[in-house]
Amino acid sequence: MPETPLEAYLPTVREDARDTVRVLAAAVDAAGVDFDRKVTHRMLVYTFGQRRHQWVVAIGVSKSSVNLRFLFDTELDDPAGILRAGTSTASQADFTAAADVDPELVTAYVREAVDRHPDKP
Repeated sequence: MPETPLEAYLPTVREDARDTVRVLAAAVDAAGVDFDRKVTHRMLVYTFGQRRHQWVVAIGVSKSSVNLRFLFDTELDDPAGILRAGTSTASQADFTAAADVDPELVTAYVREAVDRHPDKP
């Protein structure tokens, strides 16, 4: 059976970040969206179809945290105040441990990002 993108990604990140990546990936999956998943640019990227430059959400690992990134999220509501600017078209939430993740909140943010994404199917 072929390896999933998550299984391919986990060995490439710090061991102490792997549980946080798993929790975030499960919360993204809980949104019930038929994403294509791929490891690219050292991130686990979720897209619609093969549109790799128009990704919706991505999970990446830095030296100090695990980052949940949203493309075009400058339009996302942020009731929990967890998002910070990443670039002019993306922002992110940073988590230092799996226990810091509120899976229901992450799932809600993913659903909102999907609803507002210009390439929504």
